[in-house]
Amino acid sequence: MSAETIDPRQDDVRRPAGQGGRRRLEALYAENVVPLRAYLAGMLRSDSDADDVAQEAFVRLLRCADLGGYQNLRAVLFKTAHRLALNVIRRRRSNPLDRAEAGVDLEALAQAQSPTAEETIIENEQESAFVHALTQLSPRCREVIELRTVSELTYKEISDTLGVSISTLEKHLNRGKRVCAELLADWRVAAA
Repeated sequence: MSAETIDPRQDDVRRPAGQGGRRRLEALYAENVVPLRAYLAGMLRSDSDADDVAQEAFVRLLRCADLGGYQNLRAVLFKTAHRLALNVIRRRRSNPLDRAEAGVDLEALAQAQSPTAEETIIENEQESAFVHALTQLSPRCREVIELRTVSELTYKEISDTLGVSISTLEKHLNRGKRVCAELLADWRVAAA
């Protein structure tokens, strides 16, 4: 971030703790603004929306009183941007004008978004079976799978977050996947 991007005279933005926090955020910006915008542009299918969301994600980090509490600011940045992008997508779905501006075929979207009753029942049963399978895992396996699939963190980010080696992380992930696959296979046999 350049000096004009982080203006200490702005009253509505709290400063990160000390110059170290500011330097850390500037370095984070320099290293990640391009990949973050690319990620968001792919997700949002709009360069201008990607720029807006990337800027808002950095502003939210800028408003954080203490950046020192985070071990992996890049993961926090991408997760914040991801959630902000999901908000934009939700807003587009609920606002017909946003959908029209985005060039979305409203008729095709309506057909794609309205599953049959049978598909809905099957989806609900699959989700219930998956949730049940997750509850059968050890707490560590469940945590690793949730961080990987729900939070979409990399192995390195999960390893840093949990304080375990990547090898241990892979073992938990493989064990969790295997148990879930076995339980879901049993569910499919029972459902058939």
